[in-house]
Amino acid sequence: MGIPEPSISADEMRAWAALFETSNIVQYAADRNLRDSVGLTLAQFEILLRIGEAGTEGRRMTDIADSLTVSRSGLTYQVGQLERKDLVLRQPAPDDDRSVIAHITPAGLDLLREGIPGYVDLVREMLFDRLSHADLMTVTEILDDVRRQLKEQPKRSTYRRARRSVAQAGADAGAAAGAVPITE
Repeated sequence: MGIPEPSISADEMRAWAALFETSNIVQYAADRNLRDSVGLTLAQFEILLRIGEAGTEGRRMTDIADSLTVSRSGLTYQVGQLERKDLVLRQPAPDDDRSVIAHITPAGLDLLREGIPGYVDLVREMLFDRLSHADLMTVTEILDDVRRQLKEQPKRSTYRRARRSVAQAGADAGAAAGAVPITE
């Protein structure tokens, strides 16, 4: 059985591959750089950056999740990691018992100040230095328009995991235990 034929054109596939691969290459390099320089993953650094941008007010966890398009549970885990490193502090929102506000600590601000220059230099070298200003503006306008349209859809942080049916859970458990399915 071969690979199914894509239902997109060769030009569309080429554009998708260029966007996807470029993003992955730059993100991987930034992740390695940040792990080596400040001991945080790219995801953790981006979260810390979003919290730091809010200043002394802090930022609601749901707003951070929505701005980074991550799940609430994933964000909670990562912020917990940052909190254990004394880089952030979570507190209940004064105006909403259900909301939590994340605040950056002085140590978190120091870490951002240490990490941002190398992060910016890496992104500049790997991406911006390879584009003319006109190309940069064209790419930015196109992706801004696409992003704006995509952000009109339900936020990822509001998605809930689909619950598996009892029958599916039983089948999964049987397969994990090495059971052979009975067929008629």
